[in-house]
Amino acid sequence: MLIGRVEPWQLHDWWERVSPDLDACRVHDKESTWLEDIYFALKSGHAVLHVATDNGAYIGMMVTTIQTDQWEPSRRFVHVWYLNSNAGHESLIKTGDKYLTNYAKEIGANMITFRADRVAFERWAKPMGFEVGEIELRKILHG
Repeated sequence: MLIGRVEPWQLHDWWERVSPDLDACRVHDKESTWLEDIYFALKSGHAVLHVATDNGAYIGMMVTTIQTDQWEPSRRFVHVWYLNSNAGHESLIKTGDKYLTNYAKEIGANMITFRADRVAFERWAKPMGFEVGEIELRKILHG
């Protein structure tokens, strides 16, 4: 497996392959993000697309953003915004951990974050060095 960064000018070459995965992720996201919003963030350089291939065949992607803590600017982190792997392949957050760690260090980040809506993610992320940073509680009001 090979993971690589897609530069903004290369986005059009990958869009047909990654957009169905992004759309699947977006549907489960708690934000009201549209596919066009993700495209703009990638094209403008506000987010980075990382694509995984196996023998040249597309097997998944992740979209990251670079964040800086507003109260402590020395605390810079990579946030995994969207992540998806094709059926039959391990999650890129697991198989791409070394790649993602190297990418974070390369850009001067000292932390990697991602949000998950399933407790199962905590179980497999802990051995990789992830810990729960915060818990989001939500009350949905109807009517």
